[in-house]
Amino acid sequence: MITVLAAALLGASPASAAVVGYFARDGAQEAILSEMAIHPAALRADGVTYLGYQGPGFDPYVAAYDGGSATWHGPRRIGTNPLRLDAHGAPSLYLDPAGRVHVFFGSHWTPMLHARQLRSGPDSAWESAASLPAGTYPQAVRMPDGDLELYYRDSSGNWAFTASADGAATFGVPVRVLAADSSTGWYADFRMAENGTLHAVFTWLDLDLQSAGREFVRRNLYYASRGTDGVWRGASGSALSLPITRAQADTRCLLVDSGARFVNEMSVKADRDGAPCVIYLLGSGSGPGAYEWRFLRRGDASWRGGAITTTDHYFDAAALDPQPDGTLEAFVVTGDSDARGSVDGDYRGRGGRIERWTSADDGGTWTRAGRVSPVESGVLYSDPVLVSGGSSAARLMFTDWTDDESAAFHRLFLWGDDGLVARDTPAVTPRLAGPDRRATAIQVSRTSFPEGSRAVIVATDSDFPDALAGAQLAAAVNGPVLLTPTDALPAAVSAEITRLGARTVFVLGGERAITARVATALRALPGVTSVERLGGADRYATALAIARRARDRTRTITTAVVVSGRAWPDAVAAGALAGANDWPIVLADGDRLPAASATVLAEYGIAETIIVGQTEAVGPSVERAAPSPTRIGGANRYETAALLAEYALDRGLLPGRVLVATGRDFPDALAAGPLGARARAPVLLLDPAGASGPALAYIGRHAGQITDLWLVGEDDVLPASFEDAAMRLLEKD
Repeated sequence: MITVLAAALLGASPASAAVVGYFARDGAQEAILSEMAIHPAALRADGVTYLGYQGPGFDPYVAAYDGGSATWHGPRRIGTNPLRLDAHGAPSLYLDPAGRVHVFFGSHWTPMLHARQLRSGPDSAWESAASLPAGTYPQAVRMPDGDLELYYRDSSGNWAFTASADGAATFGVPVRVLAADSSTGWYADFRMAENGTLHAVFTWLDLDLQSAGREFVRRNLYYASRGTDGVWRGASGSALSLPITRAQADTRCLLVDSGARFVNEMSVKADRDGAPCVIYLLGSGSGPGAYEWRFLRRGDASWRGGAITTTDHYFDAAALDPQPDGTLEAFVVTGDSDARGSVDGDYRGRGGRIERWTSADDGGTWTRAGRVSPVESGVLYSDPVLVSGGSSAARLMFTDWTDDESAAFHRLFLWGDDGLVARDTPAVTPRLAGPDRRATAIQVSRTSFPEGSRAVIVATDSDFPDALAGAQLAAAVNGPVLLTPTDALPAAVSAEITRLGARTVFVLGGERAITARVATALRALPGVTSVERLGGADRYATALAIARRARDRTRTITTAVVVSGRAWPDAVAAGALAGANDWPIVLADGDRLPAASATVLAEYGIAETIIVGQTEAVGPSVERAAPSPTRIGGANRYETAALLAEYALDRGLLPGRVLVATGRDFPDALAAGPLGARARAPVLLLDPAGASGPALAYIGRHAGQITDLWLVGEDDVLPASFEDAAMRLLEKD
């Protein structure tokens, strides 16, 4: 048993404005797509690196880094994406001959949108330009003379391009390159080499299996090229006719027959000799080592290559970067992120660490050259993409990753040979509050889910146990916790569920907590297709029902958080930690572990427990029954929350964001938990009428890292004096 108990919490040390290793902290779930799908997401022009990504609302944002002066500009929103909870609208960047950056974005079987700078330079304003044909996955391929060929998958599933010879002012008639049919869809990557050869790799999507529910079965790896003579050729050099059909691809373009395995995340680049080099993912199933990063290069007479390393998920990503000296570099997502499910449709569990691998023998053998992504406990990273024309100091952009499709809290990183490119970021202290507990929960929901959510959790506003246990479920279904009176659904809560666009509503507790009348009102809301009640004979049985339902939606879990089922403060502080890690919250009854709580531990196969609170809250008998316990407990609820916040930084939470709620009443803190989980932010508790030492001490210790300090509640429960004191700490030099 490990115990972390309160010693004296040290006071704050002087701190400056946060200097962080990321350039944006408001990315959508897939703020950038992989190199295979949409590119380039970043480019360099006149010493300035332009970085495009999807931010709040999945709208396109562009940040710029001036390498000469080491200064950042933006990010700024440069357009409006009509897609909602759909990452396919990520930006593709193009530099026209006048030095202006263009962005193509916002399309999934819909018209591709187009925005451009009014003039060259990082501080230029942007304007909308005429939209383009309906399509998906725009790939802006810049010709050696500066002209543009924009490749994309059209609304019929074919791949085509439309060309512009006047700086993307006008475009020609689309030309089909890959022909889809009733059973074949395509994923493709098109790249221009310095010698004027266009290279393409592609794989086919089995539409017959997709219609049967196996959505992501992609087979075989193909290659084609177009020389400076305008002739398209296959993998062995034989001429092709456009559009390339599946039959033609199988006979003339096939590089890898995947058989019973699957191909994904392929990308092609030319090396210094102009030879095409291909990286791709090959494997099946899920779990450690299920997929292998592989490489192929065309030599004088044949294609040769080898394995790079392994990973565990079909949607991990990579970027290939041939160097001028002949060395090959690959930036790959690898590591075991405890993936669930099969290749046939589970995005969850993707991501990992990003490693740099090199080869000095044309890809025959590969050596790990180090890790690119930060070392942060419990954090996954994804989608490494190269800066087109990037410098050694700013070469690679990537993002952190969660399985939360509606989150806008993902960070964007820029990496160079000297490491991450840092920037100064002033801290902000937004207040999330309403005139009552229900209104405050709605404000938290709006901040947490600005684009909506497919699910929402409804709990009673008159008691805490059900909502406590619901923190894990909220994280599992990516939905907020809203509060309602027992026997009436307020209009404001109904309006928020409608704004969210939720289809599924989970009602926590039996009818003594939330009546059938409220459930009926929920079913009548526009768009709601399912209302599911999770309840039991008492709070412990309800917690078991919630844990079982959450388990259906999460990866394999072996850790649980044990809290008091009689008192709320320690548990609400633990909600963010539990939710961020998909850990179940197990309720203890003083010094007794109820049978329903023991069942949670058994059914999950829990091997480790985090006990929150001193023995007065969770007794020693519970500790003896809990597997491999670690107790986090302070002299009071405020110290416990601060100690837990420190502990959580080694278990998946991050110091950059912090939530503060009152420790005197439960509703605000309950609503804050799910926001803390999805933003990976600890929750601190404050005594509005007493000393605020533990919360301020934590803020002071991490002032150099904190960028967002969310205050949950009106100033009668979180006084302005605390906000002023916190800001003084954050603004110290």
